[in-house]
Amino acid sequence: MILCPDCGCQASDGSYFCPDCGRRLQELPPDVARFVAPEDVRRVPMPVLVQEHPADAGGPPARPGPIPLSELPGQFRGLEAQYGEIYAAEFICPGVYYIATRPSGADSFFGGEYLVVSEDSPAMSPEALSYGVPLPTIPRSFLYDYDYSCKGRHVVEYEAHKYLDEHGLPLPEGASLAADRAFGMDACPEYFGAFPAPEETPWGPALRHERLCNGLFWLETAQAGWVLAIAYPLCSELFEETLDRVALTEHDRAQGIHNTCGYRFYSYQTSCLPLYEMLPFAEDTWGTRIDPAALKNAILKYFPDYGSGDGFSGLQMMEGERLQETPGAGTDFYRFP
Repeated sequence: MILCPDCGCQASDGSYFCPDCGRRLQELPPDVARFVAPEDVRRVPMPVLVQEHPADAGGPPARPGPIPLSELPGQFRGLEAQYGEIYAAEFICPGVYYIATRPSGADSFFGGEYLVVSEDSPAMSPEALSYGVPLPTIPRSFLYDYDYSCKGRHVVEYEAHKYLDEHGLPLPEGASLAADRAFGMDACPEYFGAFPAPEETPWGPALRHERLCNGLFWLETAQAGWVLAIAYPLCSELFEETLDRVALTEHDRAQGIHNTCGYRFYSYQTSCLPLYEMLPFAEDTWGTRIDPAALKNAILKYFPDYGSGDGFSGLQMMEGERLQETPGAGTDFYRFP
């Protein structure tokens, strides 16, 4: 432990600043020090205080939404040397902010989007904080890239939105806890859990299943045989014409698939369409279990207009030309157990 000579607070051995008063406790590594102004010209950063939005001081918790940059905690300016000039900000919940940056100064910085979270945010658990990067210039704060592949972004958004919901506050426009959980299970299954295999299908209960990857399952049914189930986030890149051919459970039809964020289903015959569109992203995982020649033959047999420009214009951009039949390959593009 390190003892702060100013306030007497004890900090961990890896701390560069006192968590209470902000005093620098030890020399910064060169890759960090170059972004921090000299001691005699910089303001010592103070901890981010968890407080309500200034406009609601003394009242109920603030509503989330865009805020003037002047209402960001002052020490956020310490980020700009490394991450670019802050030009937009949103208050999400106490201790959680969204910021957007753009290149600034003589050096070439790439702008970006980030979430900044205070250690004291009532919405965040220690596990949620562990996904962030500690900010050396802002004590007790953590940074998260606002990128789909950033696991922490999904964790923070879900926990922040859950906090808002529990306090009777509206979620940001277009957000829902169901969507947060679904996309979290896709990007960060170690926190949210992996997608479970569906138990119900539009053709009755699933008798057994075979997993292709997280969120992609073959399900055997008594009524329709083997059918394909695709988790909500995995459908983001499918063509509209393919989405129009989807089958939904009665619950998802009644509530709306964009509200439930449930599975989309395809019969074996129709599944050749989404599988073909997803195959380029399968890399060396489940894609090796699909016979591509038979898959194209199935498309040509069951959907001869696919890729002709008559409703399936997207395929021509993928292939650059019409699909070609492979004689002798058949149409059985997957071998079931």
